[in-house]
Amino acid sequence: MSERDSDIIQPLEAPLSHLSKPAAGKRLAVDWRIVAVSLAVAGVLVFAFTWRPEVQPAAPKAPAAADNTDPSAPRARNSDSLAPFAQVQRERAREQAQQALAAFVEQQIQLEENMHVAQWGQQQLDLAMAQAQDGDAEFAAENFAQSLVAYEKAAGTLTDLIAQGERIFDDYVQQTEQHLDSLNADEARVAIQRALDIKADDSYAQQLRARVQHLPEVITLLRTAKNHELGERPAQALEVYNQVAALDPATKGLDQLRAEAAAAQSDNKVAQHLSRGFKLLDNQQFDQARAAFNSALAIEPDNDIAKGGLAQLAKENDLAVIKKHRADAEQAMAAEQWQAAIDAYQAVLKMDRNIQFAANGLGTARAHLKASNLLGKIAGEPHKLSRQQLYLDAIDILNNAKTLEHRGPKLQAAINAVDQLIILYRDPVDVVLVSDNATEVIMSNVGELGRFDRKTLSLRPGQYTIRGSQDGCRDIYMSIEVLPGISPVDVSCQESL
Repeated sequence: MSERDSDIIQPLEAPLSHLSKPAAGKRLAVDWRIVAVSLAVAGVLVFAFTWRPEVQPAAPKAPAAADNTDPSAPRARNSDSLAPFAQVQRERAREQAQQALAAFVEQQIQLEENMHVAQWGQQQLDLAMAQAQDGDAEFAAENFAQSLVAYEKAAGTLTDLIAQGERIFDDYVQQTEQHLDSLNADEARVAIQRALDIKADDSYAQQLRARVQHLPEVITLLRTAKNHELGERPAQALEVYNQVAALDPATKGLDQLRAEAAAAQSDNKVAQHLSRGFKLLDNQQFDQARAAFNSALAIEPDNDIAKGGLAQLAKENDLAVIKKHRADAEQAMAAEQWQAAIDAYQAVLKMDRNIQFAANGLGTARAHLKASNLLGKIAGEPHKLSRQQLYLDAIDILNNAKTLEHRGPKLQAAINAVDQLIILYRDPVDVVLVSDNATEVIMSNVGELGRFDRKTLSLRPGQYTIRGSQDGCRDIYMSIEVLPGISPVDVSCQESL
């Protein structure tokens, strides 16, 4: 071999030459594709970091040698013989071809491993492989521009094939949804399996598969719920529908079925509350009846029957309450418990101020309470009867008390006691005062008496206060009770200063 022959670049092996041979197995094919992509990328990097174009002085042209080779024989290409710019363009074409090859291999991996293309698009895949082999042949002959065209054509075929797979997958997904809605378990199972054959890892397809797996049980539960509805057992039907929701909440029409069952259950509960409310009302169990009617309204706020029940309850309950308060008031009046009677009548008037018996009874009870209190006060402080005005007031109080209707033993006893005091304090009593004719005497309710040795006064029975004062003596104060038969009273100053 001559020195010039050693500089000739020999043709490279085709990157996809394995496509013309049967693959030993899936693992072998995957490993080769990874190696092919790695080598393509590595070639680009090596070229990028090692090639440095420099301007060289023009070399003298050698005289043309006689060409003794056969014109029909293939000529080997020598990149070293190319001009620098042509060499750059040639390496750039090589890099683009390698990148196109890498993109093709990535699509091939996606179709074979992720989309199981052999089950639905083998013919198109074979076409793409043939196109890629054409690119290999051009690459081996260092026709990089032509190999780029072939690789891009093969990649375009795979792009169309991927889009075709997506459409087929979407069709199977749609078929699965339709079979789920129509409760067709067998057809749904077939459709979702075909979808998963194309895209086994798709999350939505996985969800559909779970729904398909639950479909037989969902169908059974739906039949059970319908039987409960036909048997007018809405509560049981709703419970079964809730079980369906736990298995597959996306079941077609499930929300409406649950709503209808819940409404029917509410209707049953309302009817039960109403029936119980009227029964309790008949037995005058007003609090329990009110609770029953309110329970019905809590479920159905506009239920007119429940509202009517409450209106009837209010009327009957009010009558019963009024009747009880009246009985309590009358019992209190008979027992001379005037304040209790007042409270009972006021409770009635609070419900209806126009009830006449309560208004009249309240006035009577208050009159009895007032008379009882005043008689007791007179009896407790009889000495105040010595005052003319208080004495006259006491007579009026006594006379008024004697006209009261409900004079029980206590009130009558108070009347009798005051009556005796009135008699006792009615006639004046002669009171004899003895002094030393040197003491100035003053008596309450009477006035100044001056100095005297002895003085007789005609006084109304009662309590009086006497004051005596004299120069050189300590003043005297005394309180006397004037009653019939009172002894003489000494009002002389006794203690000298």
